[in-house]
Amino acid sequence: MKKTLQWMVLPVLMLTLALPQGAQAATYQTASQQQQIAYLYSLIAQLQLQLNALLVNGSSQSSYVSVETIAVDGDDNDSVELSGRINFRRDGDARVWFEYGSSMGLLSYSTPSYTIDNGRSGRSTDFSIIAPDLSSAKTYYYRAVAEGEDGRFAEGMIKSFRYDSNYQSNNSNNHNNNSNDDVPDATTDEVDNIDTDQAELNGQIDMNDYENGIAFFVYGEDEDMVDDVKDENRYNDIVTDGDNLRKILLTSNLDDDRSYSSTVYGLDDDTEHFFRICVEYDDEDDDETLVCGDVESFETDRN
Repeated sequence: MKKTLQWMVLPVLMLTLALPQGAQAATYQTASQQQQIAYLYSLIAQLQLQLNALLVNGSSQSSYVSVETIAVDGDDNDSVELSGRINFRRDGDARVWFEYGSSMGLLSYSTPSYTIDNGRSGRSTDFSIIAPDLSSAKTYYYRAVAEGEDGRFAEGMIKSFRYDSNYQSNNSNNHNNNSNDDVPDATTDEVDNIDTDQAELNGQIDMNDYENGIAFFVYGEDEDMVDDVKDENRYNDIVTDGDNLRKILLTSNLDDDRSYSSTVYGLDDDTEHFFRICVEYDDEDDDETLVCGDVESFETDRN
């Protein structure tokens, strides 16, 4: 990110030097000069976009992987689903995530990350991760990021989207979390679209009389570790363990009921996997706690 910020100031510097002598001193004296300044600002923005493209395409990428920023899909409440594609140049695995923010020059937020395993060179895999806690009527910039086994980073092109929430709060339905309230329900549904190395996990969360739920999937090859997640109190307390246990954040402030689907990648072929959906919430004593659906299983196809 520091390298990006350093390159971004170059157009401003060059354009300042290109101004005629005395133009800066009289910047606000005439309408024509104000129009010239507005034009220069728009030119700066265009050059910044072009420089960003050159930085991504010409920067020192990981020798193991490259990554592409693909698209964004709307979600409910204050979240969107960001999509990317990782391209493996060698066998191994890579960690992927997204950086995003309200300024192209400062992507100050990051999604959770997870590891994608690759068993064949040249393999391309799509992935998607939820970006939560967005503000309505605001433009965001985002890019896909990957870290290869060589410890070097690959960055996709920065793209933008405007988030406009359709969520409408209903004050008459606000809840106070008293001892008579119904606790949230979590239901793990059947898995869809099973392949040799990926599958679509499904589940439902109903917050009932509670708010601000943190919904997520856990999955892995160790049934006991997936089952033991229910003994934790917070999403952040769950420690992942490679293929044995992974987690995917779905949303961070769920106030109603919602169904979720999330495709997981990098699974071992011809292997039994276990998963469940869970939600973290504050109980009637304002203590953090988890509710989880049943543990379900599926087997990936043989390669």
